Amino acid sequence: MTNMIKNFIYCPRCKGLLKRIDGRLIDCPKCHFHFYLAPAQTTALIMENSKRQILLTKRKFAPKKNYWDLPGGFINFKETAEESLRREIKEELNITLKQLTYFGSYWSYYPYKKIRYQTLCLAFTSHYDGQKISVNDDVKDYRFFSYKQISLDKISFVDIKTALKDYLKRVSS
Repeated sequence: MTNMIKNFIYCPRCKGLLKRIDGRLIDCPKCHFHFYLAPAQTTALIMENSKRQILLTKRKFAPKKNYWDLPGGFINFKETAEESLRREIKEELNITLKQLTYFGSYWSYYPYKKIRYQTLCLAFTSHYDGQKISVNDDVKDYRFFSYKQISLDKISFVDIKTALKDYLKRVSS
């Protein structure tokens, strides 16, 4: 698995060799082009029902196929985190989110086509209002889990595990 920054060798402007500075800035000494490498932004939803169970979705595709995940996904250009999450929830579960509350941000890595992308996940909470869920898109299945039923070793990515840990810690205190 290759770290994403190692794929940038030549300047997109003048084709000169690039130089890496501090692991995040890529500089071209020839034409002074600067490229700031930033994580890909994602969203995740921690949604509880009236029985205090959390909705998890089972991933249909790699990476982490058949692992449990929080619903959400990548933020598109010119899209806010809230717009992205509402779109993703509609695509994945065919429900409409009303109220969202920001919960926290979490970093992780997303392996895709032999490249390891760093991600920054913006997690939100919401209450499930009973709308009929039908899985679509990249979701294989869904289930509501009690707090004790959630097994972190079966959760997809580091950011999702950490968000769930933080949430469970907060609701149990």
